[in-house]
Amino acid sequence: MRFGIVTAWPEEDWHSRRLTAACARRGSAATVDPAALAAFVGDGAVEVRLGRRKASSFDAFLLARGLGRGGDPDVQFEIYRALEGTGALVANRIDPLLAAQDKLRTSWLLQRAGVPTPRAAAAQTAREAIAVLMALGDAVAKPITGSLGDGVLRVAPDRGGRRKVLELMERDGAVYMQQYVPHPGRDARLFVVGDHLAGAIERFAAAGEWRTNVERGARVRPFHPDELLARIAVHAASALGLDWAGVDLLSGPSGPTVLEVNGNPNWVGILEATGEDMAEPIAEHVWARARRRAEKIGVVREQAGANHGS
Repeated sequence: MRFGIVTAWPEEDWHSRRLTAACARRGSAATVDPAALAAFVGDGAVEVRLGRRKASSFDAFLLARGLGRGGDPDVQFEIYRALEGTGALVANRIDPLLAAQDKLRTSWLLQRAGVPTPRAAAAQTAREAIAVLMALGDAVAKPITGSLGDGVLRVAPDRGGRRKVLELMERDGAVYMQQYVPHPGRDARLFVVGDHLAGAIERFAAAGEWRTNVERGARVRPFHPDELLARIAVHAASALGLDWAGVDLLSGPSGPTVLEVNGNPNWVGILEATGEDMAEPIAEHVWARARRRAEKIGVVREQAGANHGS
């Protein structure tokens, strides 16, 4: 099995190294620089090349860190779509990854799929932003794209909250807000691979901090979610079309609710708390998908040969 690990940071990025090593235990693994991708269109087909190598020389691609140090991100996105269009196995696919990065898109995809998630809204004018805040009440304002808790603020429907929202509008030109769900300073990160739960931790906010990101100093411990929570997490990842995802949820006054779905989730906390490296189930999942795909192609070719012979 030949794996291509797409990452601009094959050595610097801990997750890229882990994925490459896990894939190498199941075949051959080579890192691919996103900035080296090129697409050729003509003769009724498209061909994607990775430097001197054809994409067709790989059995599967894993988008570990899909944006390059150089090149153009929009071009890279289109090349990933072209790669999928050639029939290549790509995990996670680029559009689900982009959906997970976009807080508003994540919210409406979860709502449409029936996944419990807080009320949310986005606005592009100061007047509408204030109206959204007053409608949601106590809220969490987040950058529409972002991660690790950066730029996340609690905002109340009062003078101070309105001022914060207007500052965000002035800075970003738009604001996304999610209704705040009361919680006792802890939530859970459930790591989904394929259609099952691969690992989970409970996260406890640091003293004086309400955010539970590990990068914000949160403590973690192993977590054993019940069947309902596991089912919700798998449903959330599926709603966005992700092969693997980190699903952040907590139990609020109305029951479990999904706060975010991360398409490029950090699993350092899970490894530290449980000793389980999520690179292993990810690599196993992609390997199994590639094997089933190869077997299916083989059967189709055998049938085509038999039909031709008859």
